[in-house]
Formats: sequence, structure tokens, C-alpha cells
Amino acid sequence: MEQYHERLITEKEKMRELERLSRQEGKLKQELDELESKEFRLKKQLDEEKIDVEKLEGFSLEGVFLSVFGRKEEKLEQEKREVLAAQLKWTEAKEARQDTEEELIDLRKRMQSLGDPTQRYNELLMERQNQLVENNHEAGERGIALLEKIADLQADQKEINEAIHAGKQAQSTLSRAIQALEKARNWGTVDMFGGGLISTSIKHSNIDTAKNHVHRAQSLLRTFARELDDIGHTFHADVSISGGLTFMDYFFDGLISDWLVQDQINNSMDQVQQMNRKTGRTLEQLNRLESDTGQTIQQLRVEWEKLMSAEK
Repeated sequence: MEQYHERLITEKEKMRELERLSRQEGKLKQELDELESKEFRLKKQLDEEKIDVEKLEGFSLEGVFLSVFGRKEEKLEQEKREVLAAQLKWTEAKEARQDTEEELIDLRKRMQSLGDPTQRYNELLMERQNQLVENNHEAGERGIALLEKIADLQADQKEINEAIHAGKQAQSTLSRAIQALEKARNWGTVDMFGGGLISTSIKHSNIDTAKNHVHRAQSLLRTFARELDDIGHTFHADVSISGGLTFMDYFFDGLISDWLVQDQINNSMDQVQQMNRKTGRTLEQLNRLESDTGQTIQQLRVEWEKLMSAEK
């Protein structure tokens, strides 16, 4: 294509990109508000759980009562598990909030770097329209309409590819979490048959690794969900990743019900595997959509080239 027409397409794509980023900014701000509320609520819950433990460890009527009936240690162990659960969930919420703040800062920098593509696009369009009036070229107007369609579809294709990239990253991280949980499960089996401190330590190390991968996957799934929302907005398509924004809570619930019970590792693995499969199915939809969009772009480019050749 001629240089002028490529510039016109580029500025139109930038206009669409700015619109997309503006929508994502709104979603990120909403997510940030929700995460701040969640962090506050979980911190309050954590503080309350710590107070319960302190009461049992110190001198209290409840502690004396439970000691008399021989249930104090059992109750204390339960309360400590609840503190651990609250601590992990609060830490995850805090880190998710920090990640979202960083994403918002980065997104605003990207928006600023685009400048004012609408003004540049309108200037190019006016320049071309003046030429068309002078030359009375109906084909030129048809050519501009085709270029606008091509630019819109290329912007659509870019959105789809960004969603595919985010989905693949999430899927890769989920796969690493599954591998770590499989190792934890294997060492947990050794632990059940008297593996001792070493097998227990290795099992917990792999659980910690899985937690880190799941935290990263949760952040990537939030990005994936925003990209999918953009695509649904553009194509009116039913493309989503249901449960992607909350599955971390279920992951923790599975692990912390009883830190040493093997079934809970399996339950947590099931949560991660389910999300991995959902992500894979959504990526299949996106790949088909990307292929269809690419074919349409190619057809329009051929039509534009024929139109321009006829006018020479």
C-alpha cells in the first residue's frame, strides 16, 4: 500500500488502541476499588483470628474451660490454622492490589505515549478529501472506506492477539503450578509412610512454589479477562473465563483446610487444572476468531489493490 494509506491505517489503529486502553483503565480502577475493599476486610478478619489465638494462649475463661475438658490444644490448633488461612488470603489480596496499581500506572503511560491520534487521523483524512474533491474520484472515496475497514479489523486482530498472548501466559503459569502440586502430592505420599522431616519440608517447599505460580496466574487471568471483555465488546461474542478472578480463594481453601492432609493437595490441584482447561478452551475460540479476522483483512486488501490499480 502507498505510504499515505499506511499512515492513515496506523493512526486509525492508534485511535482504536486509545479507546481500548481507556476502557481498560475504567475496569482497572473498578478492580482496584474491589481489591482495596477485599484487602481491608481480610486484614480485619486476620486481626480477629489473631486475637482468638492470643486468648487461648493467655489466661481466659474460655481457655480454662477448654483445659478442664482436655480440648484446649485441639481448639488452639484449629485457631492457628484459621490465622494461617487469613494471613495467606490477606497477603494475596494485598499483592493483587499492588499488581493492579502497577498495571494502572503502566497503562496510563501507554495512553500518554499515543498522544492524539484522532487529530492526526482527521488531518490525514482532510488532506485526502481535498484531493478527492479536486480530482472528483468516486473510487477514492471507496478506497478510504476500505482502508477504514482494514484499520478497524487490524485493530480487532491486535486485540485478539493480545488476549491470546495473555491467555497463553496464564496457561503456562497454571501448568507450572500443577507440576509443583504434583511434586507436593508425591512427597506427601512419602510423608504418609513415615518420610520424616525431609519429605515434609520438600512437600511444603513445592506447595509454596505452587502458591507463587497461582498468584502470578491470578494476575494474568485478570489481564486475560479484561482482554476478553474488549473482544466481546467488539464482536458481541461469548468469550469469557468464568471464575478466573476468584479461583485463588478456592485454591487456598483447599490447601488450608488441613495443611498436611493429602486430599487437600488434590483438591487444590483440581482447582488449578479446571482453570487451565477453561483457559485452553477459550484460547481455541480466540485462535479461530483471529484466523477468520485475518482472512477478512486479506480479502479487503485485495479489493483495495484492485480498486487502486483500476484508477492508475
